[in-house]
Amino acid sequence: MTTRIDPAQPADLSAMLALLTAAGLPTDGVAEHLPTMLVATDGRRVVGCVGLEIGGEAALLRSVAVDETERGTGLGGRLVRVALDLARRRAVTEVALLTTTADDYFPRFGFVPVNRDQVPTALQASAEFTGACPASARAFGRRWPDRLRARLATAADAADIAKIYNEGITDRIGTFETRLRSAADIEAWFADDRHPITLVERLADDGAQPLAFAATSLYRPRECYAGIADFSIYVARPERGHGHGRLALGELFDAARAAGFHKLVSRVFVENAASRSLCAALGFREVGIYEKHAPLDGRGRDAVIVERLL
Repeated sequence: MTTRIDPAQPADLSAMLALLTAAGLPTDGVAEHLPTMLVATDGRRVVGCVGLEIGGEAALLRSVAVDETERGTGLGGRLVRVALDLARRRAVTEVALLTTTADDYFPRFGFVPVNRDQVPTALQASAEFTGACPASARAFGRRWPDRLRARLATAADAADIAKIYNEGITDRIGTFETRLRSAADIEAWFADDRHPITLVERLADDGAQPLAFAATSLYRPRECYAGIADFSIYVARPERGHGHGRLALGELFDAARAAGFHKLVSRVFVENAASRSLCAALGFREVGIYEKHAPLDGRGRDAVIVERLL
């Protein structure tokens, strides 16, 4: 059974508290910050958790716990990475944590030791800093050089989305489409308000720079498939390879769940290694290959079918 990581729900709280207690970690503040907590489940039960306390542009990483049956599987690392993605999507530029036992673990995620007085003031007021963690706990932090945000796109973003999409069309690696799209073409996507589109942007004092988008669309018109959506993802050409697509898809997962979808599916060119790697990292499975699925520039192209349950 594949272990999944999803936003925590109120029904998960007791299992999370039990995991934290078994790991000797503080439980103060978990219930209050449940909207930014994540759980890992194996199809039957909660087997891991992680959380964030977000204060402005800073966040406290906390409550990283894995059931003893899942230790050594890499689940803890997956939980930390998904939590850091969530922090980035929420325009956080600095993450801190306290630990008494994992000094050698968190540096692999970019954390470095810091003095407690270097931790942002908003985080020093948290339960972990004010007593839940012992005074002997050591502080670690990591910073990102820029501030990113992931959000739902609107029709006002059509021109920016069209520009990114047209780069993907021109590159001939992400879609069978060959006709470039106008802003008006993209505006039509928003007429169907059931299918969310997400946008990742870099924030600055003089405005926001669009970096990537992810979109859902109709999978099949039959009513029995109403819970399934097709998805696509495109990253601006100069911004590829920096994780922006991962953030756009992470935001799309949450938006698609909220819209009532239980599965996302797509087709990826066999030779598109970057997209296949991203999908695998985010929990998609490759179902099979459509051989010569459609023509592109006069040649039939093979496409890998990918799916992810939400």
